[in-house]
Amino acid sequence: MTSEKFDQFIVYKSDLANSFLYANCSDADSFMDGLADYILSESNLLNYANTLTPIAFVPTPKIYKRLYSTISSFLNSALELLTFDDVTDEVRDVLGKEYTFVDCNGKTLVQKDKIGKIGEYTFHVLLSSYYKVHCIVPKFRCTTDRNMSVFGIDALFLDPLSHTIYFGESKVSQNIDNAITLINRSLSTYEEQISEEYKLVLSNEESFHLSQEFLDAFQKHTDICINFEQFVKAANISKICVPTFIAHGNSDTDNTIEEYLKKMNTRIIRKNYFGLETVYLFISLPIIDKAKMMDVIMRKVVKKCNEYAAKHAAV
Repeated sequence: MTSEKFDQFIVYKSDLANSFLYANCSDADSFMDGLADYILSESNLLNYANTLTPIAFVPTPKIYKRLYSTISSFLNSALELLTFDDVTDEVRDVLGKEYTFVDCNGKTLVQKDKIGKIGEYTFHVLLSSYYKVHCIVPKFRCTTDRNMSVFGIDALFLDPLSHTIYFGESKVSQNIDNAITLINRSLSTYEEQISEEYKLVLSNEESFHLSQEFLDAFQKHTDICINFEQFVKAANISKICVPTFIAHGNSDTDNTIEEYLKKMNTRIIRKNYFGLETVYLFISLPIIDKAKMMDVIMRKVVKKCNEYAAKHAAV
């Protein structure tokens, strides 16, 4: 195992697996607060919104509108109406059930899919900033209703050098063991999911505004190929990449970086799809406690959403 410094992380590496340990912390509360601030930084939010072209933060109405539009995609309409102080401390997190904020009337405000969106967004941040691959389309653009779950593959990226397409899967779970079980379940039907993603997104530029880089490389094929198998042959694609991202709390035992890397390398089931060489990349982000980490993140999301709306009105 090797390690290197990246931004505020120490990245531990072993074969196909990487684990991002957020290093700027002195205790669990500081860790979660700092990690949430990093994930929700203005630079990360703006780059997520604009895919390939970085946007510098300047306090203009246009920028605040972009920030507001991006961060509000993590909320539903009821939660967006709250102020920061309105969010209660009552949090429930049970694997397979909804993670919820509950208001004073007992109404569920945050559904399970919002946590999935936070995981997908964090996955995007690491793929873009550390692995230097380029987003084809942020998945929040693939819904017309913020109260809908995003369908299909969690991340669509393109390696700018090899033109390898990345079909990414992300999970946010109580522990890495549960996450691996869920990852394996998803990967067991991944060939079908990739086929659907091609039909619904990759061959639908008019609906989803795919990155120009992807269009320059492949639009002449996506315009005429009716399924992924035809596309692979026409575009002479020889391999794809399947990165999997797990944000996970601690298990009762086996909570070392070495164990995280070993479990991902040995227990995530790998196979080739469509007869292509399929390259896997496993990413672990230890977050200590899923429920508390999501609580910290969602509180900051609500606060930032209100701040951006107020600043947009004031500028």
